[in-house]
Amino acid sequence: MKLRRLAFSVAGCAAITLVAAPAAQASTVFDFLPIEIARMIPTGSADAVQPFLPPVFAPPAPPAPQAPQNQPAPQNTPAPARYYQNCTAVRNAGAAPLYRGQNGYAPHLDRDNDGIACE
Repeated sequence: MKLRRLAFSVAGCAAITLVAAPAAQASTVFDFLPIEIARMIPTGSADAVQPFLPPVFAPPAPPAPQAPQNQPAPQNTPAPARYYQNCTAVRNAGAAPLYRGQNGYAPHLDRDNDGIACE
């Protein structure tokens, strides 16, 4: 019984080896195309080199025109300082009383130096 099993195993392996050898050959696309079309497809090694060549770059674009530079905004200058000779001039102008920091205030108009002139 062991001998029969051994014989069948050897015969089976031999059959598989003989049948599988031709089936293991790889087929290419050219095997299925008509000869005229297969000749139109490039297969040479010269085509294989092109992907490895450095890419061709376009010349650099000219620099974009610079945007015009904005002029700095004029600084807000304070209104011209008013000058009053005395408290009578302040009252005639309708500006009394004047407070320290206000346009037209001057220390000579503030007698008691409390920050309020022509009170």
